[in-house]
Amino acid sequence: MPVCGVAVSAATYAIDKLYDYSIPEPLIPAVKVGCRVLVPFGRGNKKVEGMVLVLRPEAYSAQRLKPVTEVLDEEPVLDATQIKLGIWLREHLYCTFFDCLRLMLPSGLWFQRKETYTLVQQPILPLSQPLQEIMDLFSEDVPERTVEEIRRFTNGRCTGVMLSQLEAEGYLVYHSNIKQKTLDKTERILSLAIDPAEAMQKASRARTPAQMDVVSLLSDGCSMSQKEVLYMTGISESALRGMVRKGILEQSSIETLRVPDYSMIEQIPAPVLSNEQEQAYQGIRQLLDSGKPEAALLFGVTGSGKTQIYLKLIDDVLAQGRSAIMLVPEIGLTPQFIRLFVGRFGDTVSVLHSALSAGERYDSWKKIRSGRARVVIGTRSAVFAPVRDLGLIVLDEEQDSAYKSEQSPRYHARDVAKRRVQQENAVLVLGSATPSIESYYGAQQGRYPMFTLRERYQGAALPQVTIADIRGESRAGWTYTIGQTLYEALQENLERGEQSILFLNRRGNSRVIGCSMCGWIPECPSCSTTLTYHSVSGRAMCHFCGASIEISGLCPVCYSPHLFTECPGTQKVEEELHTILPKARVLRMDADTTSKKGSHHHLLEIFAKGRADILLGTQMVAKGLDFDHVTLVGVLDADQSLFAQDYRAKERTFSLITQVVGRAGRRGKQGRAIIQTYNPDHPVLLCAARQDYEQFYADEIESRQALLMPPVEQMLMLTGTGENESDVLAALLRLKQRILSLMEGQFSDFHYPVLGPSPASVVRVMGRYRYHLILRCPDNKRRRQLISGVLIEFSKDNKNRGVSLFADLNPDTL
Repeated sequence: MPVCGVAVSAATYAIDKLYDYSIPEPLIPAVKVGCRVLVPFGRGNKKVEGMVLVLRPEAYSAQRLKPVTEVLDEEPVLDATQIKLGIWLREHLYCTFFDCLRLMLPSGLWFQRKETYTLVQQPILPLSQPLQEIMDLFSEDVPERTVEEIRRFTNGRCTGVMLSQLEAEGYLVYHSNIKQKTLDKTERILSLAIDPAEAMQKASRARTPAQMDVVSLLSDGCSMSQKEVLYMTGISESALRGMVRKGILEQSSIETLRVPDYSMIEQIPAPVLSNEQEQAYQGIRQLLDSGKPEAALLFGVTGSGKTQIYLKLIDDVLAQGRSAIMLVPEIGLTPQFIRLFVGRFGDTVSVLHSALSAGERYDSWKKIRSGRARVVIGTRSAVFAPVRDLGLIVLDEEQDSAYKSEQSPRYHARDVAKRRVQQENAVLVLGSATPSIESYYGAQQGRYPMFTLRERYQGAALPQVTIADIRGESRAGWTYTIGQTLYEALQENLERGEQSILFLNRRGNSRVIGCSMCGWIPECPSCSTTLTYHSVSGRAMCHFCGASIEISGLCPVCYSPHLFTECPGTQKVEEELHTILPKARVLRMDADTTSKKGSHHHLLEIFAKGRADILLGTQMVAKGLDFDHVTLVGVLDADQSLFAQDYRAKERTFSLITQVVGRAGRRGKQGRAIIQTYNPDHPVLLCAARQDYEQFYADEIESRQALLMPPVEQMLMLTGTGENESDVLAALLRLKQRILSLMEGQFSDFHYPVLGPSPASVVRVMGRYRYHLILRCPDNKRRRQLISGVLIEFSKDNKNRGVSLFADLNPDTL
């Protein structure tokens, strides 16, 4: 009997491997590599989902193997290339096969399951008490029970082994009742079933003008959707069903895709490149023509026209019959990119991001997989898009931390993109005005070429930057978040009819609210952080777990009305703008105003049409946006992330400020930027004001070399989490000693310091404490063997019960 190797969804990392299952003869034609199956797993033989990754030779021993229960896919949902990518991810990210493979499937393709058992016959011979207790739940009136019901009514005494035994004895039959979360959408199509003259005669007998209109509409032999027929004739659905019953109409159905309609977007001609752009384009074009896997860094100042180069490269890729993936960090950037790319490439464009519904993502995935879409635009997860014959991947704003997943599997889109271009002989373009230190370091080390754009497109000048020292303004009587210098600039812009963007990377009304009489400050009961006050809802909320309390205006401890607020957020600044600039039309763009579907597009469209004067927002307004009439940018709290306890704090601050400053002065108009700070002489702010990335990089790489931090050394962080703080610390101390002892013995060729345990920046989140161990060591096979081994040991050790452990390579935050 043939055998297949299955990646099982229920397997934890400690026991993760390919489990062998025999294939029953009726299922042999259906079991294929890349198909999902239902298999019994564990001592209780619980039916769980799995993915077939290998078919064993028929001569392979199938003795004592459990059989595959059911095949869930008619055709494979993953191909060989995707499976190889999943195996590579599993090896480098320390997670299970199934978790890595599931990353590549849209949520609409996942399954929902309702397990039931149906009564076949009552037992004749007496059963043991536990089995009889289960059988007593079934009767002629209630012949079917769900597994959840059986376990609930038996107070958890029912096990999978018992149910399997009753099934084997022929008393019960198991039904998986699996259905896909999102089904294919179909549309009803109507056409005439008989000759038009005969159909008209039958319709006239009914003496219903609407039926005669339907026959006339379809008399030329065409087919039409029921929706169109209803709209054009005004007939009712019941009347149409009657015409089908009488044999006048014939009904069929076709599959339709739930993808956004971009038919109204006008076609855009091919871009005309400047001399500097042409040189960069030709350099990358040579990499495309090489037929080998290549990567390149496109380093260009804000507004230098990197997108125009992307468009030309995608043109070339499509001409070669290949496909391209265009990644952007923020959902808010996709509306502008969609208009541009659909206008250039038409219906070959498909979009993948989390703001789409499950049905839209599923249908976009199908369109891409079928080859009808050859240009994919999306956020981080679009790097897994199943395009046919991949030729190019572009990571725009490649330095952005949004490309790193914070949930398992903790992948970075840049690393996955590098692996994909290696697999498929494609080219990766990393584009940014502020490249990540890792990417720029790689170019400096000669790992891939760098192409530079030092001038803005069409000769536009870089914005004039003013660093506004706001120290002492409150003592002088100015108490607003918007300083006097920025206030005067906003007034001038309003008078000239020009637009402004204000950047503050903190949502809500105020980061801190408290009582000035007794000192009460609301803290999250589950996280080690204070609650952020939101004036719109009148509540203080935790941005980690979502817990909130109502703020009534009185202190809940001493009932004083004297509440104070500090560290203002976007809601507070919006209120201030309405006070000091009452005629200004203000749009706020943050997580609170963009939660609804389509809200990103709606807000940006309003601003693009000039129906707002000021766009105020968090980091979603800091990069990628391109508006003709924006001539002023204000950075309200440049110091916010500068002194964070994070080795990337300076890099992140420089990037955000440089990017948002670059939004000003895009179409020949001179732009201005004002950076408000309490540290006007800080080197990072001075470099950002000059748009001087090279100087910033020189300072930062010197610091990274001294600290042995990425990219100079790879950093692996092992994080332990648990509800009891002392248990987490004790477990990590034992783990540290185990790693050090292995480095003295079995892994003596791999000897590196282990730092910690140290607390996370927010040590308690959702009731769980978080502490780290850090290893600064190269990424190689020996490290993967060591870390994989200790992760498995850790999970099997009963001393670590209640403590979870995961590994993260080069984390964005500590």
